[in-house]
Amino acid sequence: MAQDRKKVLVLGAGYAGLQTVTKLQKEISAEEAEITLINKNEYHYESTWLHEASAGTINYEDLLYPVESAVKQDKVNFVVAEVTKIDRNAKRVETDKGVYDYDILVVALGFVSETFGIEGMKDYAFQIENVLTSRKLSRHIEDEFANYAASKEKDDKDLSILVGGAGFTGIEFLGELTDRIPELCSKYGIDQSKVKLTCVEAAPKMLPMFSDELVNYAVNYLEDRGVEFKIATPIVACNEKGFVVEVNGEKQQLEAGTSVWTAGV
Repeated sequence: MAQDRKKVLVLGAGYAGLQTVTKLQKEISAEEAEITLINKNEYHYESTWLHEASAGTINYEDLLYPVESAVKQDKVNFVVAEVTKIDRNAKRVETDKGVYDYDILVVALGFVSETFGIEGMKDYAFQIENVLTSRKLSRHIEDEFANYAASKEKDDKDLSILVGGAGFTGIEFLGELTDRIPELCSKYGIDQSKVKLTCVEAAPKMLPMFSDELVNYAVNYLEDRGVEFKIATPIVACNEKGFVVEVNGEKQQLEAGTSVWTAGV
């Protein structure tokens, strides 16, 4: 039995990696396989809650829990390390903490935002990718409201938020913002009618994975809460002022103190 014992190496303790390990540890005995899980952080975060932490409706700490709390230490070897190289021919993975051989490899290293080559998007727009980016975005939004309240010369752009993308993440984020905005306005003594939330989507329809009935419900719900939608409006650039969009073949500048990109990973 020992000779047939497989080395199973799982890279990444995000949703996919941790699901893989927790299911394997139930189905496979320690005699059948040596399971190693490698992740660059000691914690796992719920990626499906990032939009809430980004809007500030939950604390970023609510996203986190230790990876070790989810794995059985007698079956899984958890290593905190960053993967630097995968050698498929040698069946070996190099990390900043050592080299690991494997018989079976599961790569679940997560996602990064995809800006599709839009000029300036990576430099000027916030991305919703992980705990750190969500925390940074939430703090920025509140700072903008605080700056507006403290400033003698009010700049309405401080209270303007542009969201690029009307897919699942963008719409969920906007929904959370409509819950967060009243709290911020109350906290800083701001007239909520001054706040401007705008969603910009290149496709002719938002939430393409859902029926027209559900889409219309979401649009009506968010519009009733002050969200403006610009559908079939491609973003061609992002700069320090906001988004540059194309309307009827002409470029227009949309200005805001906060620009958020949610249109793909």
